Amino acid sequence: MKVRTLPVLLLLFVVGLVVFWTGRDTAAFDPTDTFTGSAQIDGPLSLQLSVSPPVATPGDKLLLTIRLQNQMKVTVSPAVVLQLPSGLGLDTTKLPSGLTMNLQTQELNWLPILPANGGQGQIEVDLRVETADLMQPEQTITAVLRHEESEEKASAPIWIGLPPQINRILPLPSVAVGQPVQLLAEIGGSGPVAQTWNLGDGRLVDVNDPIVVYPAAGEYEIILEAANPLTVVRETAVFQTGRITIVPQPAAQFMPNDTTPGVGQTITFINQSGGQRPLIYRWDFGDGVITTEADPTHQYALPGEYTVHLTIENDFGQSEAFWPITVGAPPIADMEIDAVAPAGEPVYGQAFGDDTVTVFQWDMGDGNVYEGALVSHPYRQGGDFYVSMTAKNEFGGTEIGRWVHIDPGQLAMYLPLILRFDDTGGELSGNPYGLTLDPVDLAEPFVMGPMETPAGSSQTEQLYFYINEARRQFGLPPLNFVLELSNAAQQHVGDMAGYRYTAHTGYDGSLPAERLIGQGYRAGYAGEATAWGFEYPYQAVEFWVNSPAHRRIILNRYATDVGVGYTVDYNAPNVWYWTAEFGNAYTAPPQPFIRLGEPQPEREWMISEPVTFSWNWPLPLSPGQQFMVNHLQNGTAVLLGSVAQPDVDTRYSFTMSATDDWALVGSYQWQVTLTDSSGSALASSERRALVLAPDPNLPTPTPAVTPTAVPIIAPTAISITPTPTPIIPIVTPRATLLPPPVIITATPAP
Repeated sequence: MKVRTLPVLLLLFVVGLVVFWTGRDTAAFDPTDTFTGSAQIDGPLSLQLSVSPPVATPGDKLLLTIRLQNQMKVTVSPAVVLQLPSGLGLDTTKLPSGLTMNLQTQELNWLPILPANGGQGQIEVDLRVETADLMQPEQTITAVLRHEESEEKASAPIWIGLPPQINRILPLPSVAVGQPVQLLAEIGGSGPVAQTWNLGDGRLVDVNDPIVVYPAAGEYEIILEAANPLTVVRETAVFQTGRITIVPQPAAQFMPNDTTPGVGQTITFINQSGGQRPLIYRWDFGDGVITTEADPTHQYALPGEYTVHLTIENDFGQSEAFWPITVGAPPIADMEIDAVAPAGEPVYGQAFGDDTVTVFQWDMGDGNVYEGALVSHPYRQGGDFYVSMTAKNEFGGTEIGRWVHIDPGQLAMYLPLILRFDDTGGELSGNPYGLTLDPVDLAEPFVMGPMETPAGSSQTEQLYFYINEARRQFGLPPLNFVLELSNAAQQHVGDMAGYRYTAHTGYDGSLPAERLIGQGYRAGYAGEATAWGFEYPYQAVEFWVNSPAHRRIILNRYATDVGVGYTVDYNAPNVWYWTAEFGNAYTAPPQPFIRLGEPQPEREWMISEPVTFSWNWPLPLSPGQQFMVNHLQNGTAVLLGSVAQPDVDTRYSFTMSATDDWALVGSYQWQVTLTDSSGSALASSERRALVLAPDPNLPTPTPAVTPTAVPIIAPTAISITPTPTPIIPIVTPRATLLPPPVIITATPAP
């Protein structure tokens, strides 16, 4: 069954005729609501931009004003760049002091000096409108505010164009009483253009190109008024007149809401006929059924080609109209799907249908939908789910349903759940931290204002209070404050402010779950939320709840623990930084693993280039522990070197030139192993490819080197005695440890 847009619009029009008859119902648009000519940047260093007037035409003069205010405790010298549209010009010999003009880029540059504690600066620039872009009258003047490493933008919308011009009202045919007719005109000038039609019978219609109906026969003079932002602001308009003749003779016209219905489907026939009443209708649907209703519906019992015939008659004559209808049958379809499966494992389904099927649609009963003949879907909790599959063709759809029972399985005990699969049902590789939490719908924007908090509480403590208050408003239990989570959160906000960056990855390359391992949190990781630029904690929480990516973390019904961090640094780009770390006390603790960084396998290294190997390990090394870097070829391991100290926090690296007697041109693998003082392996990384290519600039061939064979150290189980510092847990021997649990994080939109 195909969706028909025009019939729906006409049906809405018929319903809305009473609006047209009651007179002028819609106010003309107000350009000052859109083209304000103003913009601002808020913060410790604030900017206000204004353009007067914001609506103009070639030959007009504009006044551009920029105001800056410094609320910081130090004197600053920011840079302001004003980006002007191409149609604006100015007298470069009369620029204010401190302002320069780049004619090639159409930019003004201002370097003010603003005293501390409220210091202000202001410039005014006289502009003239030289040209107008007829196709794009909506323009902006953008201010770019740069200070230290931060950059913010604000754009003031303006309108530069020409007044409207009505070339003509298109010829109007004679139409019957009660028959819809569309009024059209050829209009020039710059848009948007608002039309007001005086229909000549006392009605005013504020609709562009309206479809109208006249209830009585006669000849009517139509007056069209056209206005755009320029004419509205200057209270001028242009007019054009036309005439229309409404006749009493009948005129048959109709349209079905679907021209390719299915057998048994109800078709609505939209009657667009006109003529002086009373009218007599006769509908022949082509299948032997006849009716005299004005607006009938009909169902066809058999597929086939039919012609619908409408005849109308009144005292002035008779008129006929025809419409072909093709009636078909929905497709023959069926489905197969697993009847029982454990939570977390994919349920497989397959749809079948005849050659007419254009699409298979699946509803898995838990809010997830798919398209295609094959489906693979994991359920996140136990229960019974009704799965429906709909096979569609152009004549309709056939729906088949089955019940699927999901056993709770082991995944009911763990959160977050590792439930990311590719199109074939296999688990995604390459990202051990991928997680998709169910979205949390928000009926309306969430508002959180300042509330009474315990006297003397810190900003960090208030952030914890507001997070639990937000959860309370959504019927969720409060989260427990956990010191280890807060230590990880405070570490991250300190890094972001101190190293002038914003991201979930630490400045040392660490991931959120790895920071929790390092802080000793011994339960499951449930997400990280960060925010910056908000002065108060309730603002950060309000932002998180209104952001879909953050909301599913803040309102995670499985989370039990939270830690919070906050710092303020007026020398940092975003001043205020917030982080919340979430955990689940009922989930197995994260397990550390050696996460390789560089070199990436996609790149080839010339034999003469130095190669830097890097990796992350979340725990500090105990005495006697070190990392062994090996490269492997044909089953032989060659020791490149060892590392016992990190470059910074959790990141380690080792650099060696390829010509330093360790390799020849060819393909290799490299691996990092953590060993103890006895040489026993505690953990090993994955094996990653490394390709060494010849250097064409070397004067002589690279000398052959006989590699020294070193047996690959086999991991052995080891039990470590507790010490005051974090230690390596007992590790089951294997080539590669399992990764930490999956991570869900969110960052503010840019």
